[in-house]
Amino acid sequence: MASQAEVPFCLKDGIIRLLKPQRVQFMRFVQLNQSKDRSEGRVLVMTQWRATVFHNKQPVKVESSFSYLEIYAISIESHDQVTIETDKQTYSLSVMSLEDLEAVVSHVAASLKKIFPDSSPGKLLKKVPPDLQERLWGLTSKVEEQLNGTQRPCGGFSDTYAALCDFNDFPCREEVQWDVDNIYHVQNCREFNLLDFSHLDSRDLALAVGALSFNQWFTKICSKDFKMTLDVQEQVIYLISRSTALQELSLESCGLKMDFAVKMACALHDQPFSVLRAINLSSNPIEDKGVTGLSQSWMRLSPGLSQLYLSKVSLSPKGLGSVAQVLYQNKSFSKSLTHLDLSGNAGCLATEDAMSLFKFLSAPNIVSHLDLSSTDCPLDTLFVSLSAGCCTTLTHLNLSRNTFSHRKVREVTRSVRDFFTKSMELKYVGLSGTKLLPEALRLLLQGLATNSHLSELELDISSCELRSTGAQVIQEHIFEAKGICSLDLSDNGFENDMVTLVLSIGRSHSIRHLALGRNFAMKSRALTDVLHRIVQLIQEEECPLESLSVCDSKLKTGTTILINSLGSNSSLSKIDISGNCIGDTGAKMLAKALIINTKLK
Repeated sequence: MASQAEVPFCLKDGIIRLLKPQRVQFMRFVQLNQSKDRSEGRVLVMTQWRATVFHNKQPVKVESSFSYLEIYAISIESHDQVTIETDKQTYSLSVMSLEDLEAVVSHVAASLKKIFPDSSPGKLLKKVPPDLQERLWGLTSKVEEQLNGTQRPCGGFSDTYAALCDFNDFPCREEVQWDVDNIYHVQNCREFNLLDFSHLDSRDLALAVGALSFNQWFTKICSKDFKMTLDVQEQVIYLISRSTALQELSLESCGLKMDFAVKMACALHDQPFSVLRAINLSSNPIEDKGVTGLSQSWMRLSPGLSQLYLSKVSLSPKGLGSVAQVLYQNKSFSKSLTHLDLSGNAGCLATEDAMSLFKFLSAPNIVSHLDLSSTDCPLDTLFVSLSAGCCTTLTHLNLSRNTFSHRKVREVTRSVRDFFTKSMELKYVGLSGTKLLPEALRLLLQGLATNSHLSELELDISSCELRSTGAQVIQEHIFEAKGICSLDLSDNGFENDMVTLVLSIGRSHSIRHLALGRNFAMKSRALTDVLHRIVQLIQEEECPLESLSVCDSKLKTGTTILINSLGSNSSLSKIDISGNCIGDTGAKMLAKALIINTKLK
């Protein structure tokens, strides 16, 4: 009977030619049962992702076809009869032998296992005669075991992608498969970057994202400054709803709106086994409604988010309040959240709605990176919380462009000093653009002066309107704060105090990086004196300075004083003199100095 199933060469050759470039993997004569007493001869052809039914005579003609993704049930009626139920049609087929029956079942099982590596295609066998159960179930189990032991590049992404292209009747983009199999796989990269495929048509890109939904290799999807079409957005939502491997989602400035965030919240709610730990939706106007919906879905994430970036998402105090309540009420966040960025949401921390956030930060937590810049955050209130809850873990703190206090207070809270005294891991503090009271600056530096744990701290207090009173505070305490390695004093109105300020900084043996730009709006004689003091500082044998910035200071010909010192300087490896209008003469002098200098990078 097996020989009767063989297809004549002329018909076989015509079918193979028609299906190119797909490779035929199974071809047999079958009987297509139209009713109980009526059947017609056909040719069943199986390629990697699709089965096609041909007429059994010349010329070659396709009757119908179906993707294996359309199959929802396979019933074995007897040793030679199988019924395949798909979304569109039911196929009742009589094959010529049990071997052909086994070949059909094993091929479908193997293909589906390649498409969905974490699936069990054997479950499609809904009906099997008792005398065939052990044989067929054993066959599908064997196929699954063999494929489980086969390591396909990037978890079989290319197979899944190709099958989805076939299912949707789209051409398979070989460059997508090549990039994944040869670049991502070789580099062991588990971060799927949409920018790598931004040249594709949106529907092609959507299919690539869709393949991630069934993939266990990739743990992160990311994009930045790339507007995602609705097709791609829908596939990302589906990925979130289905994936048990996705740990990080970073879609920064992708044109996402409130609707996306609401759908994402529903997707997270529908996936009880989500392992999502990091979310970055910064620079997308998802607004309060989107953020509120998302924040409710985080309650289901166990053990909680580790990274949350919601910078510039059009968040109001009310929306911030909903986020803060979730962080405070769900105790898992105190043990999981390490990165929190709410920056760029103007005014969101200006009201009582922010109290839940301050309560969260004041309780024991493991936050290491905190960015609340440009949120109208009252720093006096915040430092009370930070001094209680974040001292041992915080490494990066950006509070730029905020208000020190919303109240009219005469005394600055001592919590500023407490925080900087007790901090254990701080590496960066940004207070740029904050009108810093002299007493607050004093407490900050006093706290650092008594802290023996810190080193390599970058302190940015540029544009803080410090002026003479602030300069005096710095002169009194800067040499005691031995943990500071980088100090930015740019744009603080220090013109009348630059000479003494430079001298006081020279007493510090820890500061290796110094920025003084936009503090030089003074008369020519005073400017010359200051620049000579700077030269004297960088030429001292024990000077620790490695980099110096005087950018955007309009020094003009005064810059030549610094340039002339570079020839013999052996400490600076970097100097920034941009924005000083040095002109052609200055450029020539700089060229000569660089010929002699061997230290600058």
